[in-house]
Amino acid sequence: MKHPKTLRVFLTYGLIVSILLLCLAVAAGCSRGSAKSSPKSSDQQKKGMFALKQLEEDVEKLIKEFEKDYLAFQAPPGGTQGGSGGQGGQGAQKGGGQGGGQQKQGQNQGQSKEQEQGSQGGGQQQGGGQQDGSQQQAGSQQKPDWTKYEKMVFLIHSQWNNFREEALKKGAGMEMITAFNTKLNELTQMLTRQDLYGGVLAANDLYDRTVAFGRLFQGGPAIGVKRTLYYTRDAAYRALNNQGQEAAASMDRALQEWEMGKSQLKDNTMASKVEFSLKELSEAIGAGDPNLIKMKYQIAEKNIKDAEKSVQQE
Repeated sequence: MKHPKTLRVFLTYGLIVSILLLCLAVAAGCSRGSAKSSPKSSDQQKKGMFALKQLEEDVEKLIKEFEKDYLAFQAPPGGTQGGSGGQGGQGAQKGGGQGGGQQKQGQNQGQSKEQEQGSQGGGQQQGGGQQDGSQQQAGSQQKPDWTKYEKMVFLIHSQWNNFREEALKKGAGMEMITAFNTKLNELTQMLTRQDLYGGVLAANDLYDRTVAFGRLFQGGPAIGVKRTLYYTRDAAYRALNNQGQEAAASMDRALQEWEMGKSQLKDNTMASKVEFSLKELSEAIGAGDPNLIKMKYQIAEKNIKDAEKSVQQE
């Protein structure tokens, strides 16, 4: 017969073993449950990343379309800078007609009042000559296709409708959601106004709002590079609109973002190319020549895009 004290020790030991076995069984069950839920979580992650990629690509396409028209108007090859760019070439056409009329009027001071008025109205045909004719032709070439823009913006609205719920599931705050939606509405209003400069700025701002969602979907490594691109574009667009102070501030931000973005880049040669091209763009902005700004911007953009691809592949 066992001693009562020995019996108590034996029972206590048995109880401990039972508890340990129970804990192990619970842990195993949780592990199996986690394994079962993992594919679903992975599918949701992939769905969100795909929706974000589609949204970003559509915004990028819109930027490039706006940019093509904007650069053609503000920095035409061998031409004169267009000015504000707000009406997509209408200012150049109007200015050309006035210039032709004034030139004709100055050459014909001895003509009658009726002849002077006729020269003002038809300066491009009679007195403006080849210069005004080329300006009119350039203006007609630069006129944006607003119907095309409307279709592209509508597609972004549709993509946003698909992506918004995925972003909320991944923890996006209402501040992020509201900021994107507000900027998208602002961009849409630029179509109503047919404001080319406002459109290219709003589209670029929308790109920045899109990039912010990358942190939710494992897009973090390239965010610094993408934000460098955003500020580089903003600087170039503003510089071509004679906003030198604002352009310089955006270039400073681009260089700051690159200091963080280049840490994710293993290729030192590529990193140096980006940095030098940014500094050269900054110098071009200081010089104020539209074609120099355009060329240095396009080189910097290409280098940044190459760096972005490199980061995403690493």
